This record gives sequence, structure tokens and C-alpha cells, in this order.
Amino acid sequence: MAGHRLRPQGRRCEGRGREIGSGRIGRPPQRELPARRRREIIEAAYEVFTAHGYEATAISQVAARAGIGQGTVYRYFGSKREILDHVIDLGIEKVTDAMELHTLFGAAGDVGELVGAVRAAVARLYELLEREPRVLRLLVVEAGAIDPELAHRLLGLEALTASLITGELTRGMEAGWIRPDIDPEVLGHTIPTMVGPWLMRELVGAGNPAIRDRSMTAVLDFLDKTLRPPLPRANPSPPP
Repeated sequence: MAGHRLRPQGRRCEGRGREIGSGRIGRPPQRELPARRRREIIEAAYEVFTAHGYEATAISQVAARAGIGQGTVYRYFGSKREILDHVIDLGIEKVTDAMELHTLFGAAGDVGELVGAVRAAVARLYELLEREPRVLRLLVVEAGAIDPELAHRLLGLEALTASLITGELTRGMEAGWIRPDIDPEVLGHTIPTMVGPWLMRELVGAGNPAIRDRSMTAVLDFLDKTLRPPLPRANPSPPP
């Protein structure tokens, strides 16, 4: 073997092996890429569906919005309908995050605090609709018109909201700051419907800040009067 220089063994090769094995050489593995890519596709579909409508949107438009190839979309989702499920989830997430529902339940100590929290939550919802006016159309019109399954999901959202309101009303009744003669379950379903007509005005572009404030004040004043325990009746003065 004279005249030939052998490759040094030991430390140098071991060091290179460690570097390669540890991912410091070459592109590091991106374990979070699938979840991030799915989120990018869902957000792109949200933008396109709300702009053009679900039925009028092609997968190629979603892909173009996300900046990827159409085949990549199908790598993560089996169909446009499957994407819509996730887009609806995103729309619901936007609404619930905007309203900060955690501030509504379990925090109030009297009717005034509860009504004030509801006012703030509805105001935040209107702010979302100012920023993203098409989110309401997605949830109310697009989802309900696709198939019974999505319509049922929206009914499930209403049932969940009613259940949360019912629980809060029951908590207030047990604590004594909500009148004891109301039906919390009936009111739990009724209160959201009091806001519905004014949201429909937003859907058709007829909402404006003055009308919003007027309608919200009227509804909340009614709610305040409905929930407050009656004042104790004064004892009549004894006859002279």
C-alpha cells in the first residue's frame, strides 16, 4: 500500500457522521410543514370562497391563492367539500375569537356586569364584520345552502350557544342576582334570536353604526329589565 495515503479514520468521520445525523448539514426536517401547509390552504380557500362563493370556486383558484400547485392541494385534502368543512371551522373560530366568549361566562356577578359583557362581545362581533364582512355570508348563506350536514352543524352551533347562555342564567339564578321565575332554557334560545335580525341587515349591506348602537341598546335594556330580580315591595304605612 506504499505510495497511497489512507483516509484518516476515527474522529473526523465520526464528527461528520454526527453532523449529518443531527441535521446540521443539508436541509433540516420540517415536521411542522404539513400542518402549516394545510392551514395555508384553508386560509386561501376561506378568502376565495367568501369572495366568489363555494359553488363558483375551483380548486385551481384555491391553489393559486395559496401559491401552490393544484396537485399539492389534493395531497392534503381529498375534495373541495372537505376543504369547506375546515373553512367553516375557520369562520366559526374567527367569530368566537372575536367575541372573546370566555369573558361572557362565569365572570359576571350581577345583571349589570352580564349585560355589559354581552354589549362588549356584540361590539367586537360588529368590528369583525367591519374587517371581514363576508364571514357572515359564509356561515349563514354558503354553509346552509351546501347540504343538510353543514346546515345541521350550524344548528349545533346555535344549540351550543344556547346551552352556554342557559348555564350562565342558571348560575345567576342560583346566586340570586337573576330573578328566579324565568325559564333559563327558553331564554337561552331566545336571546341569540334577538340579535339575528340586525345581523341580517349586515348581510345585505344595510347596517350602519347608528342603527347598530340603537338596536343593541334596545335589546340589552330589555334583557336587563327581564333578568333583574324585582325590587322588594315597600311595607305600607300603618293607618294612623
